[in-house]
Amino acid sequence: MCLPSRIKLVPVRRRSSIGVGHPTLSIRAARDRKIHLWETRFELAMLASMLFSGRGRNGTARLLGTAVRALAVGAVFCAGSVPAPAQPASSTLVFAAASTMVPLNDLAQSFERERGRPVRFSFAASSTLARQVMHGAGADLFLSANRQWLDRLERDGFLAAGSRRELTGNRLALIRPADGNANVILGRPATLLGALADFPLMLADPSHVPAGMYAREALEHLNLWEPLQGRLAFAANARAVTVRVARGEAPLGITYASELRAESGLEAAALLPAESHSPIRYELALIEPADNPSALAFYEYLLSGEAQQVFLKHGFTPGSDGKR
Repeated sequence: MCLPSRIKLVPVRRRSSIGVGHPTLSIRAARDRKIHLWETRFELAMLASMLFSGRGRNGTARLLGTAVRALAVGAVFCAGSVPAPAQPASSTLVFAAASTMVPLNDLAQSFERERGRPVRFSFAASSTLARQVMHGAGADLFLSANRQWLDRLERDGFLAAGSRRELTGNRLALIRPADGNANVILGRPATLLGALADFPLMLADPSHVPAGMYAREALEHLNLWEPLQGRLAFAANARAVTVRVARGEAPLGITYASELRAESGLEAAALLPAESHSPIRYELALIEPADNPSALAFYEYLLSGEAQQVFLKHGFTPGSDGKR
C-alpha cells in the first residue's frame, strides 16, 4: 500500500521539551510543547482531508484517508480531554476532648462505612483545642468537655449560630490499678494520703483542662485540696491521667469515670459525689462557616439515638440534646 505521490509527509521539527514534573520547567518550554502538539494535529487533519476528498489514485488510498481523518479529528478534539478522576468525598475534621477518643473513633468508623464520608480527629484538652480554633485552625466541629471554652468561642463569633448541643455527660472517678491495694475513704483525708505513700495523686492540669478543673472543685468540696498540696502531679488531659496511672507512675488519679471502660487494667477506688463539682457536660457545635455537607451530616449523626447508645456503652451519661 502506498500514498498518493502528490502527498509528501514532512516531519515536524522536534522542539525542546522537559520531562513532566521537572523542577525547572519553563513557561517557554511548556509553550513550545503545546505548539508542537497542535502542529502535529493540524498536519494529520490536512492529510486526512486530502485523502478523504478522493484525490488518491485508488480506493485503498480513500480508505486510508477515512481512517486517518478519524484519527486526526480525535486528536484535535479529544486529545487532552482525559476524564478527571472522581473526587473523593469531602472529609470532616473534628476537634474533640481527649476523653471522647474511644466512642468517637467507633462512631466515625460506622459513619464512614454507612455514608462513605471520612472523619478525622484532633484529640486534646478542650482548652488547647479552643485556642487553636481562635488562632485559625480549620476545624468543622468542636466537642468540648465543658461550657466555658464554647462560651468564649461563641462570644468571639467562631461558632455557627444555634448549633450548640449538649451531646453527653460524665462522672468523676478516683482510679487505681486493678491489682493495686489503695483503699480510700473520701471523707477521711488520712486514708487518701496513706494510700499515696510517697507518690503523687495524678490530675489533669486544673489551671485550664476541664477534667482537672472538675477534680479541683471536688477536692475543695471534700476539704482535700489543701492537705494534698505538694502531693499532686498534673497531666495534659484526662486521657493522659489514665495512661500514667496505668503505667504505675501514680497509685491513684482523678479522671472521668468513662476512662475505666477505655483501660481494662484500672478500676474505681471511689466515685466522687456528683454534687462536689459542676455538672460534666460535653457540648457539640459547628465551627463557622459551617458549609461542609459531610460535617453537617456527621453533626446530625452524633445527635442520633445510635450515637447515644455508643456513648452509654463507653461509660458516659446521657446528654439532654441527644436522641434516645
